[in-house]
Amino acid sequence: MKYCLTLLLFVFTLVVSDSQAQNNNRSFFSITGGYSLPVGELARERLDDPFAGLTGAGYYGQVNYDFRIARWFGLKISGSMNQNKTKPEPIIERANVSVEQIKPLINETSAHSWQSSVSKWKFNAVMIGPALYINLNKVQLEAHVQGGYVQVTSPSVNMTGAFESGQNNMTVALRPASTSDLGVGAGASLRIPLGNTLYFHMSGDFLATEAELKDVAISVKVGNYPELGVPINEKRFVGVANVGVGFGIMF
Repeated sequence: MKYCLTLLLFVFTLVVSDSQAQNNNRSFFSITGGYSLPVGELARERLDDPFAGLTGAGYYGQVNYDFRIARWFGLKISGSMNQNKTKPEPIIERANVSVEQIKPLINETSAHSWQSSVSKWKFNAVMIGPALYINLNKVQLEAHVQGGYVQVTSPSVNMTGAFESGQNNMTVALRPASTSDLGVGAGASLRIPLGNTLYFHMSGDFLATEAELKDVAISVKVGNYPELGVPINEKRFVGVANVGVGFGIMF
């Protein structure tokens, strides 16, 4: 307990001391980029949901503007764009189930393989909300919560398959779809001045929404057998966790 009290007193002293050297700027504009991971139902696999587990790691870019109303409180506006890798394995697993059901109907007994072409998941957001600031001399800690508009675009997946027998070629397709809704976000950043106006910062953000992709279906075509369609119409909790670095100006 004694050591904890000593540490708290030390941090408090850093915050309140040297007020002339602290960051007195009121506006902050920054650009950030870095690594992105999916969270929610896009990240975990579920056998009954072909979208689950479909998204992997990616990258993002973000633009931020803060206006500090008081020394410790302000308003933050952010715009971000995410592009994440698409993993076709969940679609392949779903297609294999359909193919195994069709094989006896077309007298096919040989094994098969797939080749796939996929686009990227896209997660774009515009957020606004309150921010809190802690000044440690010239270094600044910032934390925020936000709400706003989120647009999610699912990927296209196109696969071609072949049996070892050389008969009954196969195609599987998932068409892209886009939806938008309200979303929430939260995050924090550490700002380190590089001069009177320029600063370097490290940041982390979590963004999420309930996305409903309507009129989406996986189509499976095997040989001359009629095409099968697997419709997908339901809401999912989807989001991204972003960690990156960038530069900004303060004025």
